[in-house]
Amino acid sequence: MPDGVTITSASVPDPASIAENRAAIEIDTTIYSLNAVLRASYKFTDQAYFFIAHREDARDRVVVTLTLNNSASSIRVLVGNFCNELLDQQVRESLAREFGDIRTLIVAQAFSEGNLLDPKRDDGNCEEDPRATLQRR
Repeated sequence: MPDGVTITSASVPDPASIAENRAAIEIDTTIYSLNAVLRASYKFTDQAYFFIAHREDARDRVVVTLTLNNSASSIRVLVGNFCNELLDQQVRESLAREFGDIRTLIVAQAFSEGNLLDPKRDDGNCEEDPRATLQRR
């Protein structure tokens, strides 16, 4: 398992449940954000039921308890896929934080009628050649 993720069976809240159908994953929220945990969990709600709670003794840890529903076949496969999705969601969040302003500018430029970065480029027309583009050849 990756750093920041621990799979435990002792943390499963309902001791009467069948172990093959349930797992508890302890996640370090200093590595993975709660938002990434929620998004990764949501992606698999068609395969399992999720319960997410902070640990009482460690507020920087959450325990994600998942119980298979009828459509999923293996708890091990689901836990592996969940861990991969958790990493994917954390990377997406990090990229959005790092490049979000650039993405916003690209989208704004794509839907604008003019040039947002250099409005002077919109002046004139191709017949007049205001930037003397033809003379540079």
